[in-house]
Amino acid sequence: MNPKPEIVSTNYFYTRTCIQVILTGQPREQIVIKSSTTAQHKAHEAQDIIKEGRLLASTCHPNIIPLIKQVTEGPKSSLWMPHMPYSVRELLWSELFTPYSMESVASGDTAVIAPQEQEFIVIAKSIMFQILCAVDYLHQTAGIAHRDIKPGNILVSATGCVQFIDFGMSWKQDDDEHTTAGDVWPEQPHDMHYDVTTRYYRAPELLFQPRSYDAFAIDRWSLGAMFAEFFTALRLCIIEDGEIFSGADWDPPSESDADPKPFIFAKSISSTDPDSFWVRDHLFCRWGLLFSIFEIRGTPNDTNWPSYKQIPYADELAPSEQFGAADLTPLLPNLPLSLRRIQVDTETHSPVAEKSPSPLDLIHRFLVYEPSLRLHAQEALRHPWFVAEPGLLLPQDYVASTQLEQPKGITLLTNWESRSLGEIIEEICE
Repeated sequence: MNPKPEIVSTNYFYTRTCIQVILTGQPREQIVIKSSTTAQHKAHEAQDIIKEGRLLASTCHPNIIPLIKQVTEGPKSSLWMPHMPYSVRELLWSELFTPYSMESVASGDTAVIAPQEQEFIVIAKSIMFQILCAVDYLHQTAGIAHRDIKPGNILVSATGCVQFIDFGMSWKQDDDEHTTAGDVWPEQPHDMHYDVTTRYYRAPELLFQPRSYDAFAIDRWSLGAMFAEFFTALRLCIIEDGEIFSGADWDPPSESDADPKPFIFAKSISSTDPDSFWVRDHLFCRWGLLFSIFEIRGTPNDTNWPSYKQIPYADELAPSEQFGAADLTPLLPNLPLSLRRIQVDTETHSPVAEKSPSPLDLIHRFLVYEPSLRLHAQEALRHPWFVAEPGLLLPQDYVASTQLEQPKGITLLTNWESRSLGEIIEEICE
């Protein structure tokens, strides 16, 4: 008897259902079926399940979810894909994924390197490296810009292999009118969708609603905003009226708002409450996103954003207040102590030429206003942080399956403290 289908997630645009099936010549396995409308009047302008299936079918890489099949019946299309047990969002939201212990933070004793710091660095480095491998493949080989890079759109297999999903907002560089004719929302270089990318990870140029832009540079900004979340604060929350609530609306402002700690507790929420859970802070605010970006990365000018004045409505939306680029270190309280000791100047908007072996330096090079100057994934894979100790722990057979050319100087690990990458991630996420 087959178990009942389980709805994994749903929103206004699509539904994901998990079922167990027996594919031809294969043992029983879990499959996720993503279903959405093909009727344009019912679909969000940037969400296109026909295009998603077409693009997924054209890819072949261990870090991209494989498409088993696409079924289109009437005004609905469904994508069949393997089920993955974890996501990067689950990893980031785990109170175990931090270089600091809750006890040391509570006592104020964070000046000594905690035992779990090295393991945190190993896992963060592995996941970020695989994400860059995926983006490098998409940009350089497949010619695809994802345009919705975020932790929830990156799954993790039982072996610790990262897999990108949700290509409904994606853009393919070489698509012509004939290729896109069957899409729900055909898109051309002179008439691109600007309402793409989830808000926290949205590049600043998109907020000016352009109809033509560098889609690959959009992804590179998203990488910087997402990688920053590996090191932002963990905040205790509960669900109130269907929304994630952190207690900030009830609790008076405190010094921690300006100088966040690795763990942020709300007085109105108890950590013993069975409904409480941890959420990772975003680098940029959801409301007033453009102001938040300018406040952290500085007010745009001819030096840090030469093409700024060419953007529609740039003058109308220019901030009246002038900001310099902020030091990112205080905004990343989960940056490991050993890495805090490496000097990285983020108060200058444009990174210096010489790279530092720190993830902060890597993040800084993605969060650059001028789209053409944002670090490319291919170059990021050679960043000195990936070369620095500890080495790089990857899933079993990953190097062979990706035909990865091992960057010079990188030490590949087969396990960490007698555990595989998958085993460590299972401990963190379960």
